[in-house]
Amino acid sequence: QVPQYILDNWLTRRRGGDDQHVEIVCTQPRRLSAIGVAERVAYERMEQVGLSVGYQIRLESKMSAKTRLMFCTTGILLRRLESDPLLSSVSHIIVDEVHERSEESDFLLLIIRKLLPLRKELKIILMSATLNANLFRDYFDHVPVIEIPGRTFPVEQLFLEDIVDASGYVLEEYSQYCRKINKTTLNMLENMETELELADIKTGDMISNKKTSDQNLTIKQLFSRYQEYDRSTCKSIYLMDQERINLELIEHVLLWIVEGEHDYPKEGSILVFLPGMQEIREVHDLLSNNSTFNPRKGNYKLIPLHSSLSSEEQAEVFNKPKPGVRKIVLSTNIAETSVTIDDCVFVIDSGRMKEKRFDSNKNMESLETVWVSRANALQRKGRAGRVMPGVCIHLYTNHHYEYQLESQPVPEIQRVPLEQILLRIKMIPSFAGSNLKQVLAEILEPPTEDSVSGAITRLFHVGALDKREDLTALGCHLAALPVDVRIGKLLLFGAMFSCLDSVLTIAASLSQKSPFIMPFDKKEEVNRKKKEFMIANSDHFTILKAYNAWREAAVHSRQASYVFANENFMSVRTLTTLAGIKAQFLDYLAAIGFVPENCRVRQKRSGVDTILEVTGPELNVNGNNYKLLAGLLNASLYPNIVKVLSPEKFYAHSMAGAVPKIPKPEELKFKTKYDGYVFLHPSSVNHNVSHFASPYLVFQEKVKTSKIFIRDCTMVPVLPLVMFSGNELTVELTDGTFTVSLEDGWIVFMVNNHIIGELLQSMQKELLKLMDQKIKDPSLNLNTDPKGKKILSTITYLVTHG
Repeated sequence: QVPQYILDNWLTRRRGGDDQHVEIVCTQPRRLSAIGVAERVAYERMEQVGLSVGYQIRLESKMSAKTRLMFCTTGILLRRLESDPLLSSVSHIIVDEVHERSEESDFLLLIIRKLLPLRKELKIILMSATLNANLFRDYFDHVPVIEIPGRTFPVEQLFLEDIVDASGYVLEEYSQYCRKINKTTLNMLENMETELELADIKTGDMISNKKTSDQNLTIKQLFSRYQEYDRSTCKSIYLMDQERINLELIEHVLLWIVEGEHDYPKEGSILVFLPGMQEIREVHDLLSNNSTFNPRKGNYKLIPLHSSLSSEEQAEVFNKPKPGVRKIVLSTNIAETSVTIDDCVFVIDSGRMKEKRFDSNKNMESLETVWVSRANALQRKGRAGRVMPGVCIHLYTNHHYEYQLESQPVPEIQRVPLEQILLRIKMIPSFAGSNLKQVLAEILEPPTEDSVSGAITRLFHVGALDKREDLTALGCHLAALPVDVRIGKLLLFGAMFSCLDSVLTIAASLSQKSPFIMPFDKKEEVNRKKKEFMIANSDHFTILKAYNAWREAAVHSRQASYVFANENFMSVRTLTTLAGIKAQFLDYLAAIGFVPENCRVRQKRSGVDTILEVTGPELNVNGNNYKLLAGLLNASLYPNIVKVLSPEKFYAHSMAGAVPKIPKPEELKFKTKYDGYVFLHPSSVNHNVSHFASPYLVFQEKVKTSKIFIRDCTMVPVLPLVMFSGNELTVELTDGTFTVSLEDGWIVFMVNNHIIGELLQSMQKELLKLMDQKIKDPSLNLNTDPKGKKILSTITYLVTHG
C-alpha cells in the first residue's frame, strides 16, 4: 500500500499540472516476493503488470516506459548502482523486509546513507513487520519512525509448557526425544514422583540466576519454575531434549488441534514451521501413516513448502481446499515473509531454521540448523490470525523464548564469506579508492575484522586483489561476473580449456537449485531415474547429462520438453532458468573478451538452449572430458575436499585364488581436513556407492544437522586434483618411493620417478602464467597461440591419460 499512496499522490498532482518526475523502486529479499507483490499491486490497480507497476528480477522483467513503480530484488538495484551511482532518475527507494538483514540489504543501506547528502531530494523508506526501529533510526541520524498497527485478528501464544499441559502429552523415559542422562539422574528419575511430592512447591530449590536454561536445572528447580503446571508436564519438560526437534510431539499437537477438547477454531489451515526438507519429509511420512491425517481419507491435505520444490507444488499452498478438507502446510521459513497463507489459523513453530554459516579459519561454508530469534518467532506468530483469531504454538518454553533466543537474527554479513561484497565495493564508483576494512566498518552491524581480513587474503590468493588491495585483471573479470567468486573462476577456466557449454551448465546449476524434483510419494522412483543419468561418480555431471538430454528433447517442441521433464522428475521451470542463466553467463564472458563477441546468443527462444551450436566445436572440444571437468570443478571449489577411507581389504577364496572383496557402501568412511568424519547426503548419487576409483571427492556445500552431510559431490582423479588445486606441490623421496603431496601431506600420492613430480610442478606454474596472460589480454586466442595451445593440450593430456 505504501508505494501506491506515493504513486496515487503523484498521479493526483500530475493531473493538477505538477510535472515532477516520480520513479519508485521497492526492493524485495526474494524473487518470489518481487513478482508476487507486483502482481498484487497491479491487480488492485486493475491493470496488467508492466504498465505503471512492474518488476525486475534476474533473467526476467516486466516493465515499460510507463512504469513508475518497480519491484525488484536487492541485487538488481545494487547492479544498477555500478553504472548509475547517484540513481539519478529514482525519486523514492523503499527497502522492504529490512529486518531480514541480508548481506545485500545491509550493503544497500550503507550505500543509501552515503548517497543521501548527494541526493537531498531522494526519499528513503525502510519497512518491516518486526523492525528493530532504534537500530535503523540511529543509523540514519535519528530519522522519524512511523508505527502502523496491523489489521490482523488477535493471535494467542502457547509455549511448550502450555501445549504439553493442555494436550496431555507424556514423554516416555526412554523415548528418542529424551536427553542423555547419566546413572545418577536415572536413579532420580525412578523416584521422580517421590521427589516431586517432597518438593516445596512454593520455593523449591532456589534458582540463583533466572536466566539459567531449563536443561541446567535440577528436578526441584524445574518443578519450582513450572509450579503452575501438572507434575506430568514438569516431568516431560525435564526429560525432553530441547535441542532436538520432537516430531512425535508435532504429530500429537496436530491431533490435539483437530480432535482435542478446546475452545480454539475447528477450521482453517495449519502451518508447521520446520528447518529443512529432511524434517518436512519426516513429518509428512509420519502424518501419511497416521489414520487421522492419511491423505487417502480425503479430510486433510498435506502440502510441503520448500524452495527446492517445483513452482506447481509451491502453488498448491494458495489453492482453496474443497469443503470439509483442511490444509496442513509443512514449511521452512520461506512462509515467514515470502508466502502468505490467507486462511491460516494455527501455527506450530518448531523454533528452528536453516542458516548459512562460514568458518573463515577453515575457509568452509555450511548450512546449519539453528534456533530462531524472537523476531523470527513473532513473524511466525503473525502468519496466523489473517481471517479469524489465531493460535501460535511454540515448541519451546516461554523461558527459552525470553532468555535463550536472540532478539534478532544474526545479520547475514556476519556469517557468510565476504569475497563477493568486497569485489562489489571495488566496482561501485562512490567507493573508489576506499579502504575495504573502513568501508565494511560502516555497515549497520559490521562483520569482524578477522572475517574481512580473511576474505581479503583469500581474494589475494585467488589473484583477484594485489598487495595494495586493488583489483587485478582477474579481479576485474571476477567482479564483472555477478556470481560467486568460485563460479566466476570456473567460467574463466571453462572458456580457456574448450569445454565452454558444459562448464556453463555446471556453473548455472551451482548457482541454482537442482532441476530434479522430489514428489513426496515417489522418492524411490526419483532416485532410480536420477541414477540413470549418473556418470563419473558425480552429482554435478549427473545434472549436466540430464540437462543435455532435456535440451535435445526441447529442440523438437515445447510439448517434448514437458514430457521429458515429467518422465524424469525434473522441473521445466528450473531447466529453462538454467538455460537463461547460461546465456547470461556467456554474455558476461563475451563482454570481458574471454570468448569471441559472435558467441553471444542473439535470438533467445524461451526454453531452448542453442549455446552449443552458437559457440561451435572449437570452444567445446573437451565438453565430454569428465576428468578435465572434475579438475576445473576442483579449481573453483578447492579446498572443499573429502577423502574416501576404505576398510582394510578382505579376500574371498575362489577357483581363481583369493579375490579382494568389494566393501559395502556403509563400510566406507568420509573425512575432511577440518571436520573429521562426515556423511554423504542421501540425495547424492554417490550415497550408496561402494567403490571410488579415486579416494577424493570435491563438494559444494556442507549441511550440518545432527551430523555433517556433504551435498553434491564429484569424484576427482588424483592428477586433476593436484594440477588444479592452486597449492604448491611438494615432491619427496621417502623409503625409496617418490611422493607428490599437498597441504602438508593431507593429499598425497606416489609417482614412479621424480621427473613426473617435477613435470607436474612445472605444468602447474605454466598454467598460472598462462591464466595471467589470458586475463591481461582476453583477446588472446589460446587455440591458435602456439605456446598457449601447447600448454593447454599438455595439461589436458596429463589429467586425462596420466
